[in-house]
Amino acid sequence: MRTSTVPHIVRPSEIRTHLTHAAQGQSAACLTASYQRVAGSFSAPDTVGRVLFNGQLDEGAPARQIEIGQSVRVDYRFHRTNLVFFSRVSERAEPDVWVLDRPRTVQRLSRRVEPRVLLGDKAEVFLAMVTTSGFSSFPVVDLSAGGLAVRYDARDVGLWVGRRITVWLEIKGEQPVPMCADVRHVSRRGCPPGHKLAGLRFVQPDEDACRLIKATLSEI
Repeated sequence: MRTSTVPHIVRPSEIRTHLTHAAQGQSAACLTASYQRVAGSFSAPDTVGRVLFNGQLDEGAPARQIEIGQSVRVDYRFHRTNLVFFSRVSERAEPDVWVLDRPRTVQRLSRRVEPRVLLGDKAEVFLAMVTTSGFSSFPVVDLSAGGLAVRYDARDVGLWVGRRITVWLEIKGEQPVPMCADVRHVSRRGCPPGHKLAGLRFVQPDEDACRLIKATLSEI
């Protein structure tokens, strides 16, 4: 069973206090960026909320290609709870030390209870988003009651881990349903040139959205 994330701490002052305590008491953390994983630890937030991540040296491993502006996630454990925050690299202090932007939320890992269903082309399920050229629809690759994966043209729309966007779920024979979603992961794996695959998690979908998703899953 896979894991998903749910909001845990959202107020900026509480995030700062929590990360300060977590940095003082943590034993280890893991930074992930574009499938690169770096074990290490992070410092307490500075005056503007930025966090310093100190990666462990690994002399036998190739140089880590984690650059300024890249989206990252940091997993750690605090008081027996598995937590994660998403951020961006704002500065590279040393070869294995990165300064991360102020995290907007701290998420708690939970077991995903909704199975993802793979969709073929005949399913005709699409996700509409605002792009540089207006509204565009992109094919949904898999769907569950809590989220989906969509293959999109990265030249027209920018998605990164932690971004919250408004999307419209389009299913043949039904009116498009708007909803908010959080970007959980972005990958180029298995996509044609210029395209990417993004995993989205729905944020409190309304009754119409839940009804449409449930009906669609029951017909597949």
